[in-house]
Amino acid sequence: MSSVQLHHSDHPVSIKPVNTGAEISLVDYLAKKCPSLVGPNAFFRPTLFLPNGHLQTFWAAYYNATETHNKVEYERQHVATEDGGTFTLDWAPPFSEMPVDNTPTLVVLHGLTGGSHESYIRSLLAVVTKAPFNYRAVVFNARGCANSELKTPRLFNGARTDDLRTALIAVQEKLGTSTPLVGIGFSLGSNILVKYLGEEGDKTPLIAGVSVGNPFDFLNSSMHLERSWFRKTIYSGTMAGNLKRAFNRHATMLSKDPSVDAEKVQNAQTIREFDDLVTRPMGGYDTVNDYYRDASSSVKVKKVRVPLLCFNAMDDPISPAESIPYDEIKINPNVVLATTQHGGHLGWFEGNWSPTRWIVKPLTEFIVAMFEAYDEREAARENQLTPQAVDDAVYAAQALE
Repeated sequence: MSSVQLHHSDHPVSIKPVNTGAEISLVDYLAKKCPSLVGPNAFFRPTLFLPNGHLQTFWAAYYNATETHNKVEYERQHVATEDGGTFTLDWAPPFSEMPVDNTPTLVVLHGLTGGSHESYIRSLLAVVTKAPFNYRAVVFNARGCANSELKTPRLFNGARTDDLRTALIAVQEKLGTSTPLVGIGFSLGSNILVKYLGEEGDKTPLIAGVSVGNPFDFLNSSMHLERSWFRKTIYSGTMAGNLKRAFNRHATMLSKDPSVDAEKVQNAQTIREFDDLVTRPMGGYDTVNDYYRDASSSVKVKKVRVPLLCFNAMDDPISPAESIPYDEIKINPNVVLATTQHGGHLGWFEGNWSPTRWIVKPLTEFIVAMFEAYDEREAARENQLTPQAVDDAVYAAQALE
């Protein structure tokens, strides 16, 4: 069993939930609303045959390749960028099922080479977009991801947050500026989200954020992957392979960048080698370490000005515990870090017969808590979403997987 450990400022920010109007510290509010984060039920019990981070991570890769009964239907929107590029937004449910209104909306950022199809995204949206929550969700698919066309010789990277800004403008143009928005990012997407929140401060339209499996410090995480043959070959090698496949899908367009040698890219064996051959020159960096330093959200987390929950597993082999910016988190009263000893990278599988992601439960609790704190309609809904009702709805959805 792995208990949830919370790390936060000694003086957490006070929030004023609209249903009471009374100030309460962020941590005390989470203690009331999120039993999977605080209290006797705040623990994760890994699947018996997935006892460590490596096995949890491997199972996450297998799980993403399987069909689940919890299917999520999307409606796609193409968004143009100022430099002539494009990315896509996948809305759930489709507008034919939920017409445009100001329903509280979850904005989702995927991981490296991912998209709205990823199981870690669908497992959450299959819960929050259905009864009793009935929230709207929109997945921001980065350039060239999720079967989208690349229209400029530029791939996504962890340092660029301009497309997220454009995405949020497009979301507000579609839904209106009064719609409550909570952002959640996974892995690379969580780093982009936290970096963006630190850059924007109190100017972001997001009322809160969630970071899951964030590498935080790209340079340190890169060194961590390089330190052992296993991590360098299995994890870094696999991610390099995914990146090369993404590159090759758009090779004609990407080859228009004279700083990139498409033939050399095929020889990249690690993510660091790929970044040195592609991400560094495309981004105008002198060294790959310059890119890693610029991309790291660890230097921006102390400037976040909205409630932010960060969730990491201490045995994550890709986003290592040594990269977590504990000191920066503890001096920011807006940020709460939750850690578990086990869980791997975007894993957190529990149950032995048909494993499901435990992480969906605390994430849903937090998302509901933030919408209820800042949206009068949510706070006043007839069927109050008690913590127990939230957890019951998660279990009911996961029973269908």
